[in-house]
Amino acid sequence: MTAYSNPRMEAVIENWPSGRHRTTATFRIETHPTRGQRGTRFTIDPRTGQPSAIKTLTYARQARIVDGDDGRTYIAELTMYGHINVMQSNMQFQAEDAIFPDNPRYATMRALFMGS
Repeated sequence: MTAYSNPRMEAVIENWPSGRHRTTATFRIETHPTRGQRGTRFTIDPRTGQPSAIKTLTYARQARIVDGDDGRTYIAELTMYGHINVMQSNMQFQAEDAIFPDNPRYATMRALFMGS
């Protein structure tokens, strides 16, 4: 099981794979006053220097950008239903991990949303 750490609202990652090129990826957590928070990502086209279209996830109560102990970047979401989904950084809406309140890892994961 992947362990997650380093919760934050924004991350800029150099050397992000983009097809056969490398680029810079910027992740941000967007906050809406009534809908909640969601993860967003855009990259810079290495050939033109122009930003790509912003990719977004659906809204959750809270969201954080986290690092996995596997060296990958993820978006952790505290869902409207109270469980935690960990989304892949490819922004394809498939959950990498789902952690429910009866899971022993839930308290550790829930702590990622505190204080930021």
